[in-house]
Amino acid sequence: MDTVGEIVARERRTREPALRAQTGVNLRYDYYQFCTTAHKAGNFFSHRGVRAGSLVGVVREESGAPLLSLFGAALLGARVCFDPPHDLGARLLVAPGEEIETYDLPSGASRLAYAGEARPGVEAFGESVWSENPACPVPPEIGPDTALLEVEDETHTHGELLAAARRVVDRFGIEPGTEVAIRAPLSRPGVVVAGVLAPLLAGGVVLFPGPDETGDLAVGEGSEPDAIRPEQVL
Repeated sequence: MDTVGEIVARERRTREPALRAQTGVNLRYDYYQFCTTAHKAGNFFSHRGVRAGSLVGVVREESGAPLLSLFGAALLGARVCFDPPHDLGARLLVAPGEEIETYDLPSGASRLAYAGEARPGVEAFGESVWSENPACPVPPEIGPDTALLEVEDETHTHGELLAAARRVVDRFGIEPGTEVAIRAPLSRPGVVVAGVLAPLLAGGVVLFPGPDETGDLAVGEGSEPDAIRPEQVL
């Protein structure tokens, strides 16, 4: 596996759980649903002009849409910035509906809201992505050295992120069914690696826990018996 997009490859589609969220809405994806919808997101993004090297801004809430946006962008060779600055030079912004119009985007950029109602100039994530064809056009030039994650003045490549995810899997014994609770913001690259890429790479479960819920591991500080410190991951 050389690129992050391969985590959601078609051959990895199973009915085992991939994502669970208990934060306001009971949200569940199995690997079949998650991989398929990630490809749908990538295809929709391509229709909105996202290409290799494009920037996609993602405002994080504890929901499936930000993670699907990460993989949709990864499939296209685009870059992702979580919780971006409000003067963002992005081709596409994915954000909650109540926040999305507070961002200044370049002319021709698209806004995709995953909570709240669609309005002029803002498309709805659910309606737009879930009705899309899952045949995402993956550029052949994407490789381990392709940039993916942008954090302030740092850029992390597919290869760098996958190598870090493999280290987390090995060190913490993540395996199929292991639930990894995200308890820190995705704007920290170590959280993306340990809380998203590592469990999905190993066939585990990404968990956005509810108030009284725990996982097998936590990324950040929580009530889980073992915690992964994001700053030690990447």
